[in-house]
Amino acid sequence: MKIIGVRIKDRTGDDENDFMVFSLQEINYISVFRPGKSSELLPAYHTSTGSYAPLITLREISLALKEYGFDYYDKSTIVNKNRVKHVRRDKGVKIVTFVDNSEVTIAGRSRYR
Repeated sequence: MKIIGVRIKDRTGDDENDFMVFSLQEINYISVFRPGKSSELLPAYHTSTGSYAPLITLREISLALKEYGFDYYDKSTIVNKNRVKHVRRDKGVKIVTFVDNSEVTIAGRSRYR
């Protein structure tokens, strides 16, 4: 099984180097950490190449998966552009249809062109 994690220490910001794909076999141990004073405890995966947390925000997910075709379409939706069949407008929103004919409604002021 593969896991995508975000570097806990020495993050560079929006750099793809903040993210790592690693397998369960690479994990030395798992502990918990609190990213902020009022935050929930999150798992930390400790490997030979560093310590990583799970992706928990859409921003982190969109950055980590960008090279695979994923991108923000609105504030609450990340879409795999490689699976989009077509996009249509309807009453101020965009409806994205995927290759399997499933659909998602995107806010009218989305980033999709």
